[in-house]
Amino acid sequence: MNKSEENAAYVALLKDKRFKFETYLFVNEVLERATSQGVGELKETELDDSDEPDVDVHITGRQLCRIAVEHAVEQYGAMARVTLERLGLYTTGDIGDAVFNMIEVGLMAKTADDAREDFDAVFDLGDELDAAFQFAYEGRKRD
Repeated sequence: MNKSEENAAYVALLKDKRFKFETYLFVNEVLERATSQGVGELKETELDDSDEPDVDVHITGRQLCRIAVEHAVEQYGAMARVTLERLGLYTTGDIGDAVFNMIEVGLMAKTADDAREDFDAVFDLGDELDAAFQFAYEGRKRD
């Protein structure tokens, strides 16, 4: 994909008003993080605009959602939940919508077995982000 095609793809993504441009940057960072960590396995993928299959690293919806939490916590700390909500990511299903928007415009690929529903109710995104910052106090209670 050349630069003008890539720019056109990003413009097309912004038609989904739930998400900001930064949402797609975040999802792309999560995918890059997963790949750099060696998550996933080589599988035959297909781009929506091409009938020709390709072999690429495939990451499942569950894996991508887990890494999204890890990445958000590392990048945004205690503000991870608020930041993802600002990006329009309230549920794992929202992550799936962003991913499939990117697939639709050719910025990501999928396997024949992948479905948008793979991201539905993987876990409670807010609870997972909040759990990363629960503090336990074991000191003496005040009277």
